[in-house]
Amino acid sequence: MGSMATAQDAELILHLYEARREAVLRQAREWFVQHFNPKTVAEFRDLMAPGTDSNRYVRMVTSYWEMAASFLLRGAVDEDLFLDNCGECLLVWRKISGIVAELRAERGQPGYLRSIEEVSRRAEARRARVAAQG
Repeated sequence: MGSMATAQDAELILHLYEARREAVLRQAREWFVQHFNPKTVAEFRDLMAPGTDSNRYVRMVTSYWEMAASFLLRGAVDEDLFLDNCGECLLVWRKISGIVAELRAERGQPGYLRSIEEVSRRAEARRARVAAQG
C-alpha cells in the first residue's frame, strides 16, 4: 500500500464518477457491458462499422477509461483509491484483451489501450498481494 490518498485524489475520483453519469456515456457503458463481446478482430470490425451506435459506444467507453487510467499512471490520483473505485476499467480490459495485440498490430498503434492494460496489470498484482497476506 502506498501513501495515504489526499482530498484532491478523492475529488478527482468524484469527477470521474460524475462524468460516468453523463447520459450518453452511461448508455454507452451499459451497451458495452451487455453487448461488447468480440472474440476476433473480425467481430470487432463488425461492431466498428462507421456511423453505428456500437462504433460510437466502443470509442466512448475505451477512450474514457484510457483517459482515467492515464490519470493513475501519471500520478494524478492515488492508485489504491482508483482501484477501489474504478473496477469497470478492469472489465473493459477483460472484454478486449484477447484481441488487443492484433488490433495494435493491424492499426499500427502499439500504444492502443496501454493505460488500461497497465492499470489491469497493477490491479492483478494488488489482488495477489492481498491474497498472499491472507
